[in-house]
Amino acid sequence: MLVAQVFVVLLLLADQAASSFDWQRLAIITIHVQWVCIVSAALICWTQPLFRKLAPWKKLLLAYVICVFNGFLVSLAGQILLNSEGIGWNSVFRHTALTMLIAALVLRYFYLQYQLVRQSESELEARLQALHSRIRPHFLFNSLNSVASLIPVDPISAEKAVEDLADIFRASLKNSTDLVTLEKEIELCKRYLFIESLRLGDRLKQHWDIHADTRLWKIPHLTLQPLIENAIVHGIQNLEAGGKIDISIHESLSSLKITLTNPLSNEVKENGGNQIGVENIRHRLQALFGREASVKNFVRGDQFVCILSIPRKRN
Repeated sequence: MLVAQVFVVLLLLADQAASSFDWQRLAIITIHVQWVCIVSAALICWTQPLFRKLAPWKKLLLAYVICVFNGFLVSLAGQILLNSEGIGWNSVFRHTALTMLIAALVLRYFYLQYQLVRQSESELEARLQALHSRIRPHFLFNSLNSVASLIPVDPISAEKAVEDLADIFRASLKNSTDLVTLEKEIELCKRYLFIESLRLGDRLKQHWDIHADTRLWKIPHLTLQPLIENAIVHGIQNLEAGGKIDISIHESLSSLKITLTNPLSNEVKENGGNQIGVENIRHRLQALFGREASVKNFVRGDQFVCILSIPRKRN
């Protein structure tokens, strides 16, 4: 309606000198154009189920036909109601031509806007897929070796390890924009920790402190697992005595806070570690939840601390 009205004003300014601007003509054309806009928009909304089945160019053509035909009917109705001398067909066709021009410009604007949104969505999806492709478990060979060594002595644990490994890689193949419940993400992390415990034994300890409804909160899949993997790769496995991973999860009315703490080896402290995985998680969360999502990390003594803040997703 706004775009059409701007076009009407520009048309009248180009047709007449500013000193003799015909306000009455502006009012008449405005009534005609706005009626066409309102009724056309209502008809397009009413026929949405039909539009959903059509290709984009067919949707555009159908919307244009609706606007033009509606413009013809509105102009004809105006002639019948307001013109006592009979129907002025020249005015009807002139108004219809005006409707054709305005409808073409407005629909072209919305089509370009639609293309821009599609392009933005495609770029976002490509960026998420690129980030997601870098989040892959790096423990495949170690896990297979652990399973192989377990088969002769503990076939039940070996079978469970294979099932857990399959679940982890199945999750890594999902779409990067998929959301899963926090409960499922925690379950996946525990499967990963079980596999790593076969390799590290008592050197790997874990502690979960959960104060949140894990069935209601939804987060991107493979959010916690890469962080726990980094904690093991850059911390616990490099320490002779191993260490403990602390995962604390707390909810509030507006957000979910996840804090992960793990020991760091001296080599990682000097060279820097954990940064790539943390940065990937940060980009994924902000792409899906906006700037309200945050990932902070810092070194506190000999501990690496990572804090995730995820806003409650609105329906």
